[in-house]
Amino acid sequence: MERLAQIRSSAASTGGIALLVAAAGLALAVQAASYYIEQSARPYLYEALEEVPERPVGLLLGTSRNRGGGLNEFYAARIAAAAELYHGDKIEHIIASGSNPSPYYNEPVDMKRDLVGLAVPERSITEDSAGLRTFDSVVRAHRVLGQDSFLIVSQRFHAARAVFLARTLGLDAVGFCAKDPPGSVPWTFHLREFGARFKAVLDVTVLGTQPAQLGEPRPIQLTSSAAQRTREAAAIR
Repeated sequence: MERLAQIRSSAASTGGIALLVAAAGLALAVQAASYYIEQSARPYLYEALEEVPERPVGLLLGTSRNRGGGLNEFYAARIAAAAELYHGDKIEHIIASGSNPSPYYNEPVDMKRDLVGLAVPERSITEDSAGLRTFDSVVRAHRVLGQDSFLIVSQRFHAARAVFLARTLGLDAVGFCAKDPPGSVPWTFHLREFGARFKAVLDVTVLGTQPAQLGEPRPIQLTSSAAQRTREAAAIR
């Protein structure tokens, strides 16, 4: 009995060590994926409007409009950044991509309404309510909406992942970094982003992931000129 107890204790100890080793290996893999994405995307991320290269379309990535009983500052900054790009003649059309899980929660509708409130004409905005994940938003911008060159709009930590995904898939994407809210970003955001970056690497290198929804292509027809956009914006104001 004593010998059996020793064997069981040894097995438990070995199993515990194996679990620790596996956990440490996973943690290193997650950190490596995050670093890889950061380094891959860095040359294509911009924070100053005057430095951003022009693209036909801006891909505005969605998030909840409200948070903690008030306006989500991440959301507000993304809307402001997209409008700034449009009025600065850096893009001529905006894809508002996000989720629409119920009649009471529709990110693209919210984004379109608030963009119009910042004098972006409705005709220059396309809603994509099947942008359930960042991966889906990027792939659908290309395969459904017909764009292979676009400017991604989100906060830097998020834009880096989206740009990585797009460029790994062979798309000509750059990112414009919306402002972070004042103060420090909650640690939960960083923790979630580490996991999302690890999943992003797996999606495009191992898993062959596909969007949850695709459907028939409906390419965006880009017809407006810079002068026309200026006139439209002036009329709205």
